[in-house]
Amino acid sequence: MLNFQMYQRVKVLFGEGSVKQLGELVTSMGSKKVFLVCDKGVIQAGIVDRVADSLQASGLEYVIFDKVLPNPPASVVEEGGEICRKEGCDCVVAVGGGSSMDTGKGVNLLRFNDGPILRFADFSQPMNLSPGLITIPTTSGTGSEVSDGIVLSDEHNVKYPLLATNAMSDYAIIDPELMVGMPPKLTAATGIDTLTHCVESFTSSLENPMVDFFVEPGMEKVVTYLPRAIADGKDLEARSQMAIACTIGGWMLGYGHTHAGHSFGHVIGAYFEVPHGCACAFAEPYVLEFNAKAKPEKTKRAAEILGAVFTGDETTEEIGAKARDAFIHFRDEVIHLTPAKEFHYDESKFEEMAAAIENELFQVFNPVKMTAADALEILKKIYA
Repeated sequence: MLNFQMYQRVKVLFGEGSVKQLGELVTSMGSKKVFLVCDKGVIQAGIVDRVADSLQASGLEYVIFDKVLPNPPASVVEEGGEICRKEGCDCVVAVGGGSSMDTGKGVNLLRFNDGPILRFADFSQPMNLSPGLITIPTTSGTGSEVSDGIVLSDEHNVKYPLLATNAMSDYAIIDPELMVGMPPKLTAATGIDTLTHCVESFTSSLENPMVDFFVEPGMEKVVTYLPRAIADGKDLEARSQMAIACTIGGWMLGYGHTHAGHSFGHVIGAYFEVPHGCACAFAEPYVLEFNAKAKPEKTKRAAEILGAVFTGDETTEEIGAKARDAFIHFRDEVIHLTPAKEFHYDESKFEEMAAAIENELFQVFNPVKMTAADALEILKKIYA
């Protein structure tokens, strides 16, 4: 089967103040009425006002849908899709973090496809091409603006990844000025997600030199600029570099993919309502250690970027341990990510979660087969 190694269809407008070009962009698409998807926090931060100003300056109508929630529920997407159709909107603009962008993707998908949206969790379901989506990230984490995935939750808060190659953004506007208001904890939680994307693409079963060309410097950028962005949210150089790393990491999700680190992230996030970046980061050091036997040189290089020092005589087990410790040091001592135990958790759920992690979609890209027993051991380490 043909497996093309490089393709990116999303056209990107990047730079400080680039959100001012939104109205011109929508007009160039031939659209007249925008369905604006966001959460209430983005409205309170004044970001939606800046988006709306550009639309109004171009004489465009818009409808605001501000019901986005974390771990976006399929029900909210379907509600948004219904309102979008009733309002006769011919363009969807999603503004915010990963939840807003995934919700916007889902709403736009439903403009061209019948629901329910979770039927597309079955990848054999045909999906009509769904044009007319613009994404405007306000965080540097998920890379959803250029990725081919949507992650939604059902009524039981179980997460479902959807492969949505036919429902990707047509355009993304990456404006670092929209990110300066992120508080330190949110900056850390989203920025570490970018790091996990790069680390996992670098060490997955599908890693290759073309992916490495992008994700290796992506890791370096996060290690250099995330601490600066946390320390000073108005550091536009740090915000810009993190935005670049995020978008490139999101692009590579279609090629190197993520692996078991994100399997843990999805399950922990669903069971304990932990923010996605944090949930992935809690597991990542132990997943790096677990995979070192299959990817020792890649694990070593990732560890070096994180600050580990090697003599060259290390066994694969020692490489894994150094990678684990380097990731933990960066996570806990450099960016001071909120610890796992500060979120609600229930040890009685661990065995059930471990079984879910073993069967989670992204395990297929893990370089070492992970059993439920392996996953359970890692869960215990996370919450030790």
